[in-house]
Amino acid sequence: MSDSTNPLQKYFRVPKIFIILPSEGRHYPPGAFEPTPTGEIPVYSMTAKDELLLKTPDALISGQSTVDVIQSCVPNIKNAWVMPSIDIDAVLIAIRQATYGNRMDFVTICPHCKQRNEHALDLGNLFTRIVSPNYSETIKVGKLEFIFKPQNFKNINDASRETFEQQRLLSVVANDALSDQEKSEKFNNMFSELLNLTVKQIADGVAGIKTETGELVQNPVFVHEFFKNCEKHIWQAVKAHIDKLSESMATKQINVTCENDECKKPYTSPLIFEQSSFFV
Repeated sequence: MSDSTNPLQKYFRVPKIFIILPSEGRHYPPGAFEPTPTGEIPVYSMTAKDELLLKTPDALISGQSTVDVIQSCVPNIKNAWVMPSIDIDAVLIAIRQATYGNRMDFVTICPHCKQRNEHALDLGNLFTRIVSPNYSETIKVGKLEFIFKPQNFKNINDASRETFEQQRLLSVVANDALSDQEKSEKFNNMFSELLNLTVKQIADGVAGIKTETGELVQNPVFVHEFFKNCEKHIWQAVKAHIDKLSESMATKQINVTCENDECKKPYTSPLIFEQSSFFV
């Protein structure tokens, strides 16, 4: 054996499971994803370093820890910042499966009797519920045709960070030490930022806009500018379609039944894939 070869290499981690991404590798820019001949990609368990990354608050907020862990455990994803939103939950579930097994325990509170109920979820079954929306479907509004795409992880993470900052600002606005004028100024700034965030989220979900002459506009700057200046009915139609695409891939609700013998009523509960609580 060469001196440069680590004799412990055969003890390194190996893939625990293989998955087919909901996107099937589509919607990645060149170089961001390495496909395989079968379409299945390997998923490794987390290392100790990966687990520590998910317990670092600043890295979680920035999104860097999530990106680093995904690229560590799913090496075929070369740039997790640009992975499409439709793959995010699937990849996080697969990493948890590879690290801790198929079973995930979680707790819900019955909305009828308020009892705390403990449940066990089969992540393998949950994974099969994740499907990719039909992004090839376009809509026409007046003389314009809209082509859609999933947002990428960076877009979603930036939106989450912006929302977090706006929530922090709300507490500042409620500060009694500020004058009414200062509160008004801060509130107006916050409201303006939230409007810009909403516009950006819609624009990020549009891959291109085709005019009646057949010209396809795909420049993100032009698309964003359009949504800041378009008529209300166009905005509403595009937003409704993007909302429909999001709802069609929803996996974050699960049906459960209360374990209280005096209740036994069914209810739905949200599933949380937020990294700081999902990987525990």
